[in-house]
Amino acid sequence: MFRVDPDSPVPVYEQLKRQIRLGIVSGAFPPEHRMASIRELATELTVNPNTIAKVYGQLETEGFLVSRAGLGFYVKDCRERVLETRLELLAELAAEFVARTVELGLTPPEIQAALREELGRRPDLGTDK
Repeated sequence: MFRVDPDSPVPVYEQLKRQIRLGIVSGAFPPEHRMASIRELATELTVNPNTIAKVYGQLETEGFLVSRAGLGFYVKDCRERVLETRLELLAELAAEFVARTVELGLTPPEIQAALREELGRRPDLGTDK
């Protein structure tokens, strides 16, 4: 389920942390979902178990996971934190998108028209545009 690229300039723990956080925020890992054990995930990804422990620990500190003694790590019911993170990720994507379109020399009306067109092509987003 998870992938890490050992050749990436992004540290392995950060790659994994981002993927887990995205899984929680997107709903792929709902509240009370039991995460793979540290040993299981380390074996699956062929990374040091300390790396997995670091990721889980940071996500627990950030309010996404909760550890249960002898049972492992579970996704915390953190709806407010999930909403907050979704908005943070949206802001990051929007800033990157705008910066890249400006580099292309596009104007705000051109950017808005392109967004409207793309949203109109997405049946998975419903009829509200």
